[in-house]
Amino acid sequence: MSNITIQLKLNEQQAKQYLQWLDSQYDTTMAEVWYSDRYRHVPCGQRGPQVLLDLPHLAGICRTRSELKKQLEAGSLERAK
Repeated sequence: MSNITIQLKLNEQQAKQYLQWLDSQYDTTMAEVWYSDRYRHVPCGQRGPQVLLDLPHLAGICRTRSELKKQLEAGSLERAK
């Protein structure tokens, strides 16, 4: 499978709102599956990685959130200088 790179240009307000939306999507989906029968017997330390492996869209949300947080933090550091 090949990797795909997406480049987005958002202003800070858009980025913060998008991050909030991504956070809610991640939290809602993870809450729906965390205690489901499918993962009931998966040890807690392995449950998160297993869910992300089984739900690739959730893994994509997770990676997007991480990168967006890094970009927002970098922008905050630049303004603080």
